[in-house]
Amino acid sequence: MITSVNTSLASFTYLLLLLAPSTSASFFSSNKDECELYLAPSHLKNAASHGFGLGIFAGKHIHQGEILTDLREVLIPLYDSSTLDATHPPLREYLWPAVGCVPELAVHTTDRTKAFWFGGGISSMAPCTSKGFNVEISAGGNFAGAPRWNVVEDSDGSVPSRDDPHAGSYSYRHGMTYIAARDIAPGEELVVDCTDDNFDHLSLQNYKRINSYKADDGHMCLDNVRIGESQVANAGKGLVAAKSISKDDIVLSSPVVPIHRRDLFGDGTGKIAKSGINNYQLMLNYALGHEDSDLLLLPYGPFVNYINGSGGSAGQKANAVLKWHKTGEKEMEAPRRLQFHHHELFSEYAKAVTETHGKGLVIDIVALDNIGAGEEIFLDYGEAWTKAYEEHVKRYQAPSDASTYRTADQWFHNMKLNPNPEFLKTVEELAKDPYPDNLQTICYYDSDAKIEKVDEETNTSYAVWDDFPSPPHECMRPCNILERYPDPEDEDRMLYTAEMMHFEGEEKYWFCNMRPGKHIARDVDYDGILIVDKAYTHDIFLEQAFRHEIGVPDDFFPREWLRSKVRRRAEQEPTRSDVGDEFRRKKTNVVISRKSPKEEL
Repeated sequence: MITSVNTSLASFTYLLLLLAPSTSASFFSSNKDECELYLAPSHLKNAASHGFGLGIFAGKHIHQGEILTDLREVLIPLYDSSTLDATHPPLREYLWPAVGCVPELAVHTTDRTKAFWFGGGISSMAPCTSKGFNVEISAGGNFAGAPRWNVVEDSDGSVPSRDDPHAGSYSYRHGMTYIAARDIAPGEELVVDCTDDNFDHLSLQNYKRINSYKADDGHMCLDNVRIGESQVANAGKGLVAAKSISKDDIVLSSPVVPIHRRDLFGDGTGKIAKSGINNYQLMLNYALGHEDSDLLLLPYGPFVNYINGSGGSAGQKANAVLKWHKTGEKEMEAPRRLQFHHHELFSEYAKAVTETHGKGLVIDIVALDNIGAGEEIFLDYGEAWTKAYEEHVKRYQAPSDASTYRTADQWFHNMKLNPNPEFLKTVEELAKDPYPDNLQTICYYDSDAKIEKVDEETNTSYAVWDDFPSPPHECMRPCNILERYPDPEDEDRMLYTAEMMHFEGEEKYWFCNMRPGKHIARDVDYDGILIVDKAYTHDIFLEQAFRHEIGVPDDFFPREWLRSKVRRRAEQEPTRSDVGDEFRRKKTNVVISRKSPKEEL
């Protein structure tokens, strides 16, 4: 999905995947030596009995410290679900808790345990471990979260105003990038850093540096495309051909994860969202679906979320189409965990598909015409999506604060333009010149802070803030800036004294659970303080924000996936099978931390 600020249909840039039966060329290329990055079945997942399907491989030498900018991805948040941890559907395997990784997303809601994020590419496809990894999130080092420059939308913080029907209809956050943790040799599979406590059953610490592919093994080159500026005015990023692509060639391929439609509505149980909040998760706008089916398909391969749609007043013509992957005999005979496109899912009922772990499907983006180097890739939106969007534009009513509302990211970028961007306001200054009503001040401050003294009479703890803790800061909490002063060792750098506030539910996170009373911390670094959106005030929660799955043609979904084509009594609805349960890897209903648990204060 592309970040768009134009109200025309052509520049309302969502990922559109218009699906059709595949008669395209083989999924795999035969010139692996020419690829810088490529997809192939993961021998590491197979060897470790951990996960299944495709991985991402280096086709050239990658030096330690090199940022993999070509693999930056959009972050799609998901909030307040009561079913993801309770029922553990396949989607849960591709979600990461916001707390500890992108904690800024977690404070958008009142229950941080139900805040998740999804990103395609490395975060969804690469094996993950705390030791033996070769790539890691390009983050700040002393914080658990990715730095704000790594996940904001654009360098100028531009997003649609609330007067625009696009407001809240796509993720404003992209740019999650990864960095090589060591030298990576050609042929190595990318393995990402994570906390092993995220997973059940086994440790992944013994991954070895191996060239897991032979010259005759299949693979799919990722070098056909690159992320660039869209040709559509004000449309933000797009997916551009990096080289000439011939008609009927595969431009890009992506695995998809099945989702039940109800999991993206309200809290997932059928209950509607809180008053004034959109009933549908933002993720619905990225999913493929049919109006006559409860099954949705979410692509999670690299780059797919940057593809723009065709049509509208700008007149772009679709030059690519999405088709089902065509499996070769060799792929069908591979061991279970090396398989990635399971045709047997086409004969299952939709509900069974959404509950099946360890099996997947792959879609191919195929060129409809010859595409020259530098040309943008466009896909057709489909009639159902187009009709829904046109109706949305007609009935859209901007909220009352449309003219004054600014997101926290917009505020942050405006601050960068100021003469003193690191001058955060104190409580006294805010009384005279407050931030917008939707913003709040948040500080990193954990329960293991270095307490200098405790005033028993006032029940106040005084601490010194740690610039470089190990493990890093993980807890974000509301705070009040009491004082701002120059760093004695660097007068151009500002430090702060802040009152760290308790927040509702902090007892759920042992690393956040402070002793009772007030907490005053001195020498807080600018990077330890963020201005963020208050819970449920961000555009993605707008009740009137556009929500609709990306439509597929009527003949794409098999009849078993369609409600009207399958007539049966309720008691004939298939029950969930235990087959595939060994592929459930993610721990649920737990709070993950890189710190060692300590006794609560």
